[in-house]
Amino acid sequence: MFLHRQVFRRLNSTFVPRHVFPDYRIALTDFKGHQMRAIQRFQQLLPQLNLLLELRDSRAPISTRNVIFDDLMVNRRGGNTKRLVLYTKSDLCPKETIEKLRVWHSELGDEFMTLDSRSARDVRNLIKILEWKYDQTIEQTLGHVEGNEGLPLGYRILVAGMPNVGKSTLVNTLRFVGAAKTHNLSESVHGSVSHKRRKVAKTGGQAGVTRATSECIRIADHRGGIYLYDTPGVSLPGRVTTREKMLSLSQCGCVKNNLVDPIIQADYLLYIMNLQNPAAYDQYTKGLPTNNVYKVLAGVGKATGIKDDNGAAIHWIDKWRQGARQTKQKISFDVETLLDDESFSYKDLVARELEQLGPWLSSVPQDGQKSAGQRLSKQALKAKNSNQLFNL
Repeated sequence: MFLHRQVFRRLNSTFVPRHVFPDYRIALTDFKGHQMRAIQRFQQLLPQLNLLLELRDSRAPISTRNVIFDDLMVNRRGGNTKRLVLYTKSDLCPKETIEKLRVWHSELGDEFMTLDSRSARDVRNLIKILEWKYDQTIEQTLGHVEGNEGLPLGYRILVAGMPNVGKSTLVNTLRFVGAAKTHNLSESVHGSVSHKRRKVAKTGGQAGVTRATSECIRIADHRGGIYLYDTPGVSLPGRVTTREKMLSLSQCGCVKNNLVDPIIQADYLLYIMNLQNPAAYDQYTKGLPTNNVYKVLAGVGKATGIKDDNGAAIHWIDKWRQGARQTKQKISFDVETLLDDESFSYKDLVARELEQLGPWLSSVPQDGQKSAGQRLSKQALKAKNSNQLFNL
């Protein structure tokens, strides 16, 4: 037994992980027509909005950051709209990544928080923050107001982000938790007979479940009401997407499953695990680290009874996509989170991607405008009329 342990330690100490991932040819974007319509809807609603809640997956904070929302905010298309970045699935994120986020956002003066969208405690804290932000908005715009007076349209929030980062899950939890504080007892924890959550937004384990921007969803009675809009996930245009981002997004489920070959996805997962924690897959390789994905898949197949490599790859990827909570092991899918400050600058990345995006958004009709031959939808007309009514 002693000799066996010595041999294992020697083999483990000589293992060298890959520092460069193979240059596989993969699709570089999953941008679709309904996402362009969602951007048009964002621009129609922006004058009415008080806050943009931008969600990102904490395991892939670089890849799930969408420069389109940076452009909307940095170039002040949203007027007085503020932004709060929410990093979801924080229970699956390594602590080192959270520390990186604090450094990166402090450089730009961004507001951010991490949370588990399914956690009632985390969401209660978020509601308190939203109520505080509402109070601050009142103080800044109307001064000190007695009683429960609020804004004419209430406090309006747009929930946005990449596909499958947890937007609809957050909206449902906000509605469920917030209902306990509103008069809608049928939705509250104490008022519901069945004690089951009724979803107001569709959820699913794959990208593209939400296809259209929702109507207002009331989540709190504070100062006359706090309202949310749930929106479809918006992918990155091809000009600001990279191969590494697409691989990382595939690990989070932010792109369609068939966009990147499952063997390639599994190989990337192995690559990123070897840079952080090779022990995360050692049950499939008898405790020995490897750079050979087929050895891992053979072990997965043996443990699960899955006989083909594709099936084993899909099983293994999905396990980590949903989060290996049972093993309490945490992996970051973005290589940038593993680099030191001299090798990677978040601030420079934001500036570079804004430049790469360029005038792309200028071609999108804004504020109720329409292209030739296109009729405004009822939602667009309603948004346009509301903006005019309140001189927004």
